[in-house]
Amino acid sequence: MNSKTLRLIGIITAVLIAGLFLVETGDDAGTPTTGQLLLPDFRATANDIDRVTIERASQESVTINKVDGRWRVGGRGDYPAKTGVVRTVLLSLADALVIEAKTANPDLHARLGVDEPNANGSKGIMVTASADDVSHAVIFGTTAQGDYRYARVAGENQSWLIDQNPDIPATVGAWLESDIIDIDASRIKAVSVQHPDGEAIQIDKFAEEDTDFRVTDIPDGRELSYSTVANGIGGALNDLDLDDVRAALPAEEAVTTEFRTFDGLTIVARTIRADDENWISFELSGADSEEATKLRSRIDGWQYKVADYKANLLTRRWEDILKPVEE
Repeated sequence: MNSKTLRLIGIITAVLIAGLFLVETGDDAGTPTTGQLLLPDFRATANDIDRVTIERASQESVTINKVDGRWRVGGRGDYPAKTGVVRTVLLSLADALVIEAKTANPDLHARLGVDEPNANGSKGIMVTASADDVSHAVIFGTTAQGDYRYARVAGENQSWLIDQNPDIPATVGAWLESDIIDIDASRIKAVSVQHPDGEAIQIDKFAEEDTDFRVTDIPDGRELSYSTVANGIGGALNDLDLDDVRAALPAEEAVTTEFRTFDGLTIVARTIRADDENWISFELSGADSEEATKLRSRIDGWQYKVADYKANLLTRRWEDILKPVEE
C-alpha cells in the first residue's frame, strides 16, 4: 500500500469521524425524538402568545406585539405588522416535527447555524414567542434539503433537523405592512413637483381616458427626452410600498409633489433626503370617501422610507426629463 493510498484512507476516515460528530446526539431527558413535535407544549398556549421577538447577530432585534388584536412592530411606533408573516412563523413553531437528531456538541452548533445569535458571525435566528406566563424560544439554523431546516430549542444543547423552513424576514422593515398608497396613473389629472430652490415641473392630462401626460412650460429651446417621460411621474403613487417607517419629523427643505385626481382627491408628498435615504410624508385632502378615510388612517403622522426609484419619480428635475443640451 503506497503513501498516496494511505493519505486517501486518512482523509476518508477524517470525514467519517466529522460526520459522526455532526449527528451526535445528547442524553438530555425529556427531549423529543424523531417524528415528535419540537415544542410539544406550544400548541396548548399558542392562542395566548402576544409577543414575538426575533434576534440575529449584528442586527437590530425585532419585537412584534399583539395590540388590540392586531400584530404591531415595536420600535416603529407600533406600526401594523404583516399578519401573514407573523402567523407563518408561529405555525412553524407549532407544527415543527423532528426528522433527525443532530449534534449536541456546542462546538459544532455553528456548522448548522444554530449557535447563539449573539455570537460573532452567527447565522442563528432566535425566535421567541411569549405571553405573560409562558415563553418558547427556538434558534433556527441553515436550510437543509430545500424544505427543511436545522433548529435547536434555546437553552438545550441538542440540535435537530425539522420539517419546517419558515421565511423569517431579515430586517425590521420587512415585518411592516408594506402598502402605503396605490393610485393608478389613469386616475391622476395633474401633478406638480416643487423643489426648495424654486424649480418646478407641471404635468397633466385633459381627460381620464388619456394615456399619456403632457409636460407644460417646457423651457425655451429644450425638448423632452422622450414623449412619454412624464408618465413615470404620473404613476409614482401606483403600488407605493415602504421599506421602513418612523413617526413624522419636520420635512424641512422637502420636495413637494402634489397629485390631483379626476374625482377630487389631492395627495401631497413631501420628500426629504437624509443619510442617503429617502423619507416621505403625505397629506390628503379633497374628496370625502371611504377610500380617503382609509388612506388618512394609514398615512397620518408617519414618514416612510421608500425605494430610490420611487423617490426619484417624486423628485424629478428638468434635467431628468429633457434631452441634453447640444454643445
